[in-house]
Amino acid sequence: MTLNPLESGRYIASASSHVHIAADAVKNVAEMIADSFSKKESNVANWKEHKLHPQEMTDETADWIFVIDLLNFSFWSDDPDQDFTIEYGGSLHVDYWALCAVIRRAIEEDIQMASPAFYKDISMDKMKHVFRSSNSVDIPLLEVRHMLLNEAGQTLVDKFGGSFANCIRLCNESAQTLIKMIVSNFASFQDTAVYKGKTVSFYKRAQILVADIWACFEGNGLGRFEDISSLTMFADYRVPQMLRYLGVFEYSEELLECLQQGIVLSSGDEKEVEIRGCSIWAVEMIRQIVEDKQSSKININSLLIDYYLWDSATATSKLTDKSLDYPIHRTRSVYY
Repeated sequence: MTLNPLESGRYIASASSHVHIAADAVKNVAEMIADSFSKKESNVANWKEHKLHPQEMTDETADWIFVIDLLNFSFWSDDPDQDFTIEYGGSLHVDYWALCAVIRRAIEEDIQMASPAFYKDISMDKMKHVFRSSNSVDIPLLEVRHMLLNEAGQTLVDKFGGSFANCIRLCNESAQTLIKMIVSNFASFQDTAVYKGKTVSFYKRAQILVADIWACFEGNGLGRFEDISSLTMFADYRVPQMLRYLGVFEYSEELLECLQQGIVLSSGDEKEVEIRGCSIWAVEMIRQIVEDKQSSKININSLLIDYYLWDSATATSKLTDKSLDYPIHRTRSVYY
């Protein structure tokens, strides 16, 4: 039996050896987030404020978002001084935003990167062209991304009429049903691990795919999910970094030394699982406090808290991938 992400977060936090959640800091962060939401500084509309995200609400947009989240993993470089970088729209973009710029640039060049019928047969040479960087640094795992595009495109054509929008329609407005469909049909979304005798799940990319559809479609049409609040935060590396910066996370000396030395943790390593699992539970604790304080005046869920923390982390100059004070953990994985 596999625990769902929320159950996994609760279990991992209760058994964690290397990550401790500081209750006082949780309360402080919850008050900060509640204040932001009450002032309408943070809400679902913030997703579209990022101009590299698609803005329309069409089937084609759903396919665009699917491609972004299919490839939304492992951007960090083995060389700490060299990041995969895309120049687009007069700005330089790295990490996730570089991926978004790649897809937008390709579509503008009439390369149909949002079409499963196209990318099921995309060649490696075409991939190298689409993912050409502005600084001669290649995106990590390009061969893996090529394979995943071919496989996912074929699955969508064979089973879902050539569009991810059809997957969404089959879920009957249930986020959990859609997540199960995604995990069952696309292997790179099967984000699980064994931790202290139990199989736990995070489903980071499956959940963020559903959440991005919800945010882009503003909770309507293809983005209408009656159970959207059942999703957890998206357990990767940037939000845990922000949680530690805010004092929510306290790391063991062993884990901190490991991160400061830049040691790469394998996927499923106990330390890696604890960072991700405790992230889920810490955000759930924050959500519960915000909800209690606001007496349902604010439509709050873990997705919106994740968006807030992720945006805050990327906007905070101290929180770089190279920070020794607040180092990120590194795991080369297709799951995040």
